[in-house]
Amino acid sequence: MNMTEVIELVNTNRGTGQKENLNRMRLLMSKLGDPQDSLRVVHIAGTNGKGSVSAFLSSILNQAGIKAGVYTSPHLESINERIKVSGQMITDNVFIEATETVAPFVEQVEEETGERLYSFEILTAVALLHFSVCGCELVILETGIGGRLDATNVVSSSEASIITSIGYDHMKVLGDTIEQIAAEKAGIIKANGLVIFPEMSEEVDAVISRKADNVQADMIRVTPNHISSVNMTDTYSSFSYKEMDGLVIHLLGRHQITNAVLTVEAAQILEQRGFAITSEDIRRGLELAAWPGRMEKISEHPTILIDGAHNPEGVAALRENIGYLFPDEPLTFVVGMMKDKAYKKMIEQMLPYAENVLTVSPDPYRGFDAETTAEWLKDKGQDAQAFKSVDELIVELKSQSYLNRKVIVFGSLYLIGDMRRLWQN
Repeated sequence: MNMTEVIELVNTNRGTGQKENLNRMRLLMSKLGDPQDSLRVVHIAGTNGKGSVSAFLSSILNQAGIKAGVYTSPHLESINERIKVSGQMITDNVFIEATETVAPFVEQVEEETGERLYSFEILTAVALLHFSVCGCELVILETGIGGRLDATNVVSSSEASIITSIGYDHMKVLGDTIEQIAAEKAGIIKANGLVIFPEMSEEVDAVISRKADNVQADMIRVTPNHISSVNMTDTYSSFSYKEMDGLVIHLLGRHQITNAVLTVEAAQILEQRGFAITSEDIRRGLELAAWPGRMEKISEHPTILIDGAHNPEGVAALRENIGYLFPDEPLTFVVGMMKDKAYKKMIEQMLPYAENVLTVSPDPYRGFDAETTAEWLKDKGQDAQAFKSVDELIVELKSQSYLNRKVIVFGSLYLIGDMRRLWQN
C-alpha cells in the first residue's frame, strides 16, 4: 500500500446501508483482537467544540508527561492530523502499516455482512489499533457524527464522556429536533460512567440527565456562575474558574472559555483516577493549547482571523465573539460554504458587522456558487465580490487596500485549510 491507497480506503465516500447498530464495527474490531478494550478513554461528542476540548486536554496530558493518543476529525491539511500520539502525527509509514493490518479484515467483514464499511469506520479501527500498539496510557476519542451509532462508540467504557455542545447540524442523520440530536450525542455516556457537559438549554440538559440516570452515570454540569474575571482580546483570553485564578488560553472566543473549563473538570477527574496531573500541568496545558482554524489569527497586517464556523451554532458563536472583539469596526468577511448548508441564513447573521463580503466556493462539486451568492448579497444592498479560487482571493487580500483592514474568514473547513496553507506562500 501507499498513502494514496490508504486515503482511498479511509477518506472516501464508501459504505452502504443505514447504520442501525454497531454490529459490523464490533465485528471488525473483534477480528483485530478488540484493541480498544486495552485502552483507557476520554470520549468526546458535540456539535461544536470537540476539537478544542481535545486540544486542551492533549496539551495538559503532554505537560504531565502522559502518553496520550488523540483521534479527531476532520483534518485541515493532512489526514495524518487525525491520529496523534503525544502531540505527534502518525507518520505515513506507520499509517500504511496499520491500514495494511486492518484492510484484510475489512474485506472479511464486508463479505460476511454483505455491506460496505464506511471510511470513518475503517479509519477509527486503524486509529484504535495504532493507539493500542503504541501503548497509549490514555486516548482522547472524538466522535465523527452523533454518538450513539458513531464508530468510536465501539469502546465500552470511558474515564469520562464529554458533551461539548448541542446544535442543529447533520439533521438528516441525527434527527429533526434538538432533543433527538441531544439523545444521539448522549449515546456516548457509558454505564456506571461519568458525563461532563456545560449548561445548555432546559430541553438538552434534561435529555443528558435522563440518559445518565438510565445508565447510572455520574454527572458534572459546568455552569457560567463558576467562571469569573473574564478578559478577552484578539490574542488571548484570561479568566478564573472555581479555585483556579488567572487561567490563560490562546484559543479565542467566549465559547473557548467554556471548552477550557470542561477540560479542567476532565483533567481533575483523571487526576482522581490515578493520572499524575498537577494544577500547574492544567494551567500550562491550557495556555499552550493550539487548535488551528478555530478563531485563529494568521496575519497581523491585514488582521485575518480564520474560523471553521459552518453550522448555525458555530456561526452564532462567531458573531458573539466578533461583537465582543470588534464592536464598532468595519469588517471584511470571506465566506465559503457547502451548498447543502443553510448558508444564506448564516451569512445574514454577519451582515450587521460587514463592510464588504468576499465569496469563494470551498469545493468545485459540493460548494455553493460564489458568483450567485455575491449577486444575492448585492441584491440585499451589501457590497460583495466573488472569486474563482482561494489563490485569487489571497492576491486581493494582500493588496495595499487591505493592509489595515480586519478580515474574518469563515465557513467550510476546506476553505479554512486552504487559507491557512496558502496565505504564507
